[in-house]
Amino acid sequence: MKIRLVDYQDGLDARYGNSPSPFGSLWLVWTESGIEQLVFQDRGETDPFRVFPRLDKSRCFNRDDAGVAAFVQTLFRRPARENPQEDSLTLSAKGTVFQRQVWQVLLSIPFASVITYQQVASAIDQPKAVRAVASAIGANPVAWLVPCHRVIRSNGELGGYRWGLPRKQQMLDWEQSVSA
Repeated sequence: MKIRLVDYQDGLDARYGNSPSPFGSLWLVWTESGIEQLVFQDRGETDPFRVFPRLDKSRCFNRDDAGVAAFVQTLFRRPARENPQEDSLTLSAKGTVFQRQVWQVLLSIPFASVITYQQVASAIDQPKAVRAVASAIGANPVAWLVPCHRVIRSNGELGGYRWGLPRKQQMLDWEQSVSA
């Protein structure tokens, strides 16, 4: 599955929902222009405005758990790199120009591979911006799809992860197991 990042569009009606995944329950928000947010549920929260605190509450939101469940089933069916015939997936994630540059680099990391924060900084021609890169990675609103879990420290340690290091390790292990 090819994943592409497009410009975020304000004001579009959105759908959202919740579904189990191999890495725990997740929430997804999407519009006609693409997926805006994917986050993992950690506390049993069911209010989308608490799960997604940056949502524009003036928009119309329709809950669609069945739509999310179908998407999750397709997404985790087999490794993305083994599905070259499938349609591309479009992400419409809101972020700064710098953040989007970093996320674009993350989208280029091969399935079941890792790179370092330093390598990401070098890839955007800002080799001294490692901390800013780490912040941009942490601000990624589309977990798993923009694979921030594939970025590790230069010493080989996992580093941080918004949804916890055990989940990050689980994701990396899952990718290794299905790509073997």
